Amino acid sequence: MNRRLVLPGLVLAALALAGCSTKTDGTANPVASGGPGTSSSTNGDGGSGNGAPKVSSPLDPAKLKSDPCSVLSASQRSSLGVEDGTSRTTSAGSSCAWVYKDDETRSSRVDVAADPNTDGLAGIYDLYAKGGKDQYEYWEPTEVSGYPAVYAATKDFRSQGQCKLLVGVTDSQAVQVFTQIGAGPGATDPCPYALKTAEAMIQTLKEG
Repeated sequence: MNRRLVLPGLVLAALALAGCSTKTDGTANPVASGGPGTSSSTNGDGGSGNGAPKVSSPLDPAKLKSDPCSVLSASQRSSLGVEDGTSRTTSAGSSCAWVYKDDETRSSRVDVAADPNTDGLAGIYDLYAKGGKDQYEYWEPTEVSGYPAVYAATKDFRSQGQCKLLVGVTDSQAVQVFTQIGAGPGATDPCPYALKTAEAMIQTLKEG
């Protein structure tokens, strides 16, 4: 089945950035996997927390915590090809999931959530430095609209449609973006969808 998604005009760490051993539907807080997309990379020089880059222009993360579905506007949802978001609250916090309209199987979606780690990307880099580098199947620092980010997961399920991206919006707050693409080209190359969602989310936070 072919499905249309807007690229590239388009589109979590498990709390300890854990992976899964089989392909399953993910959720924004306990995420399964992720992978690198097409954004430019950075080594995090001059940052903190075992190399985590500093956030030079912090954004207000209030929307992410109180109403994560509000981080994608109606026009952004239309551009990304997703339906209205569905919120979910767990002990780890709130997240929002958007299903892609053109996938009739409804197996394709993107989730966004504020990472519960209070040290932002620095805390995530610390986890990686404390032995994670021997467990992660990939760890690729990058940038999203000028904000430091990293594609990372202990298991690599990119070829199965899963991608995880963590973006620092302040030095103490990271955002998890997780895609599960079940059909179409994203089923083997899901990371551009996570990237475009993250770019849209940052634009919304910039606008306040």
